[in-house]
Amino acid sequence: MLGLALASVAVSAAPVIAHTPYGQWVVYRKKHLLVGAHRGDPRTYELAKSVDAGLARELPGAQARVARGPRPQRIASLIGTGQLFLTVLSRDEAQRMADAAAPFETYSPTPVHAVADLGGDYLLFAAPTFPDQHANLVAQAVYHSGLGRRPGPGVAEIHPGAALYWSTLGDEVNFMKVGENI
Repeated sequence: MLGLALASVAVSAAPVIAHTPYGQWVVYRKKHLLVGAHRGDPRTYELAKSVDAGLARELPGAQARVARGPRPQRIASLIGTGQLFLTVLSRDEAQRMADAAAPFETYSPTPVHAVADLGGDYLLFAAPTFPDQHANLVAQAVYHSGLGRRPGPGVAEIHPGAALYWSTLGDEVNFMKVGENI
């Protein structure tokens, strides 16, 4: 009787363990290149969708997807814990994130490195741990898609992989009309 009861508990517990989303999110993040955005600034979402579309054309193997958090603090948390490598942010948000200034004062400083200027005040940023080769390919894809250009002056740090790509291009990159395809 006790054996039957234990078997019944084990069978009923199996679906609960099997359906936990944590393991699947780990797999999903490994399979897809996520591009972060947040609901606090709708422009980040629109630009992230454009980057996603450009990456789908230029780097289909990356299987890029937009990951939109509720607030910029969630993006800082995901980058800081290595769960997100790319994100669209304004220059000001990126600087405040790196300095742990409001509204990020409860987080450790979370530096991000520019990959591409998306026009206006927005850039595509990468976590410092994003592999150089990947940042190089993403910068190239964003440029070839007509979505971005070399980050200009005033950007604290450009990702080394993206900087390598931008250094191979002439000054015409700085005069590209960003945003026409967005």
